[in-house]
Amino acid sequence: MSAGAVAGTAAVYRNDLKQLEFDAVSSLGPVLRLLDAERAHKVGIWAARRGLFPKETRPDPESLSISVWGKDFSNPVGVAAGFDKDGEAVEGLLSLGFGFVEIGSVTPLPQPGNPKPRCFRLKEYG
Repeated sequence: MSAGAVAGTAAVYRNDLKQLEFDAVSSLGPVLRLLDAERAHKVGIWAARRGLFPKETRPDPESLSISVWGKDFSNPVGVAAGFDKDGEAVEGLLSLGFGFVEIGSVTPLPQPGNPKPRCFRLKEYG
């Protein structure tokens, strides 16, 4: 077998594994919808912290790069600070392909946060 054939087979195998990972994680969506939104959010943070989501390995197209206030980002799509308030899953969220992940700020004393429910689902989207 030629080196090109081996490389091609490896690429197909790797893509099949990525699809399998994606399908496995995607199939959890209906199960997570059985949980209330706040608990499903916590499960998402837990999974991202442990690197259980498929990783985006493709580089962003150059056309998506952006510079804001002297900071360069590979793409303009990011995660706001409220999603991972305690900064538990920064690496896992970055590996999903976001251009940036903002975490909460440092405060001298713990803050109670907003009253619950803080997470909700739009009914028309399940």
